[in-house]
Amino acid sequence: LAEMYHPLEGRWRSLPAAPSSSCHNVPCVAFGGRLYVVGGFTGRPQMAVYDFEHNVWEEAAAMLEPREAFACGVIEGRIYVAGGLCRHYSTENARLRSAEVYHPEKNSWLRLPPMKEKRSCCASAVAGDKLYVIGGYSTPLILTSVEVFDPREGSWETCSEMQEPWIIVGCAAIGPFIYVVGSKFTEMDRLELQVYDTIRGEWEDKGTIPVSKLLHGARCSLWGSAVVAMAGNLYIAGGSSSYDGGGLDSVIVYIPARREWISLPQMRSRRHACAGAVIYL
Repeated sequence: LAEMYHPLEGRWRSLPAAPSSSCHNVPCVAFGGRLYVVGGFTGRPQMAVYDFEHNVWEEAAAMLEPREAFACGVIEGRIYVAGGLCRHYSTENARLRSAEVYHPEKNSWLRLPPMKEKRSCCASAVAGDKLYVIGGYSTPLILTSVEVFDPREGSWETCSEMQEPWIIVGCAAIGPFIYVVGSKFTEMDRLELQVYDTIRGEWEDKGTIPVSKLLHGARCSLWGSAVVAMAGNLYIAGGSSSYDGGGLDSVIVYIPARREWISLPQMRSRRHACAGAVIYL
């Protein structure tokens, strides 16, 4: 199921269902009037594309390597992916450090230099025309490392590490700042917000996210939610319910200019392990 929120109208509307049934643990990106859903829970390398103008889903070239729970971002009209988990490999080799790039004009993928570390369930964002890959799992560790890929140089570099290992929900960039939502492994019920300044290479703690207050005391978590940035604000949609184990239809927003959290109209469907992207039409 797919749906779209229009900020000026303040409401959600449904989109046609994606052709794949494996839209779980997948990232999505949007540009050029299209929404790209990449990979899948089944470990297949497929990619589905939604055309907003014609209101239809299409299939595009599959990735060179099956992956899920990986980093993904758009730079100058090309889709970059890195890391993730491949269920086709043995447990020892399931986590990936490989990377590739999709060229829409050729409908083809090309291999890129691999990251320095294997990682899955990592967070990613594009800032300053570079792809930042943050944290994640690398058996048996929870990573604090951050790697950045510069397409102009065609290489990976390491950045300032996170202050401690985090289980990351997601992240999004607002200008040069990457907002990361997650928690310490020992305090998974307490979600926090940290910001990475890509210019200074410094981390800043923005405190605990008031989930209970925003969701009116409900026993809920933001795990499995979609995190995106739009018009200078951070949006977090969906999550998981401690009551019945199902997804959430909630949407909360962080407004950096006011250092304030607010709630938005609910989605039409409850969602967990969902993905989101912003498109300007």
